[in-house]
Amino acid sequence: MCAATLGWAFAAAPIHAGQSDFGIGVETNPEKEWTRSMMAGLFYRENTADVTARVLAQVERRHFVNQTFDDDTTGYLDGAAVWTLLPRRFTWTVEDVFRQVQVSITAPDTPANRSDSNSLSTGPDLTFPFSSTNSAVIGGRYGRFDIENSNTDNRRYTGFARGVHAISPQTKLSLNYEAVRVHFEPEAQVFSKILREDWFGRFENNSVTNITTIDFGTSRVTRYGAPALDDRRLGRLTLAEAFTPQSTLRLAFSDQVSDTYTDQISGVTSPTAPTDGGAVIVQGADFVNGELYHSKRGDVAYVNNDGHFGYTLLAYGRRVDFETLDQDYDEKGGRFVWSWFSGPLRFNASAEYAKRIFNPVDPNSPLKDKDGNNRQDTDRNYSAALTYKLNGNVTVTMEGGRVQRESNAPSVSFLDRRVMLLLGYSTGALYESRPRR
Repeated sequence: MCAATLGWAFAAAPIHAGQSDFGIGVETNPEKEWTRSMMAGLFYRENTADVTARVLAQVERRHFVNQTFDDDTTGYLDGAAVWTLLPRRFTWTVEDVFRQVQVSITAPDTPANRSDSNSLSTGPDLTFPFSSTNSAVIGGRYGRFDIENSNTDNRRYTGFARGVHAISPQTKLSLNYEAVRVHFEPEAQVFSKILREDWFGRFENNSVTNITTIDFGTSRVTRYGAPALDDRRLGRLTLAEAFTPQSTLRLAFSDQVSDTYTDQISGVTSPTAPTDGGAVIVQGADFVNGELYHSKRGDVAYVNNDGHFGYTLLAYGRRVDFETLDQDYDEKGGRFVWSWFSGPLRFNASAEYAKRIFNPVDPNSPLKDKDGNNRQDTDRNYSAALTYKLNGNVTVTMEGGRVQRESNAPSVSFLDRRVMLLLGYSTGALYESRPRR
């Protein structure tokens, strides 16, 4: 099934802060800007005996009326496909994520603080059945991680082997080995290449009311030109319990060595482990880079939706320890989303909270103030939108929002108020035109 749309939007955003590089003041010189956007996109889904595929893509052209920023064009792609060459024997997977990411997490989310990023993964899976309950799976992936105007591009080669025992049609046990070799651009990183190896056991259960996946093992990272990082623990848990057809409780926990590419690409399809958008980088060139980090994260979410009224409550906590950068941090936050449907009318509201505390070791780090206190950033974001469906193809949306950051670091707090009017046209109900940056 396929759907496409073409729409336009106006947005007013009085920016109360920004880096001086952007030509707007910091906390003292707010500016207003109106934008006109043209968006065109499509959603495609296929589910046959040979191919399972899903693609969401959109391109947007944005014009700044007061010329606070240069006009820009960017796109968005989230796609995955599995081609079955031999049923239950041989498949080929392609996954790709293209989007804009923040260059600096400490600055307002303006066009100058955005860069295009793409993560690609493709490769085969081969299954060898030994009996009705036991099998072996081997496979490989080729991956690329590219960021515009940066030196953090890399390519990677992944191989894996799994021994699987089926306790029942819904429940499986497996022993797993995964290895990935990453090659960075010459002289772009401290190490030109690394090898990461994971050994873990996995328990999987997929039933109508319960989905559970538990991974437990160890990781080893070989950094060519430096000692290996041995005995890094690996633990992951995902749990989804449906209490009623309308309500579900979801729990997730991960304790593992990771990097931004791994976190981004794992969110393309239904993952078996918690996913993140990648750890933030304060100093240096990019939000996303090739740096390894030890990530520990926990999430709990409750979802209730009866088709007319729904809400989601989410709370999380995370700790990130970089292997070489002195930018470790702790983060906690939550999100509330509320929606109401009645015929052609829909109302959505959301509130988000996040607090990040940096823990640098160097007493002279720029992440400490003159009194030696660690930097703390607190974000509070609110939005509300009203959508009216004029007919089966045309919708009108009015949305307002407030984005705020408070920090103990000087000249980085900001407040951004936004309003958007959007007229959208779609050939079907699967695609919704919205700004995606």
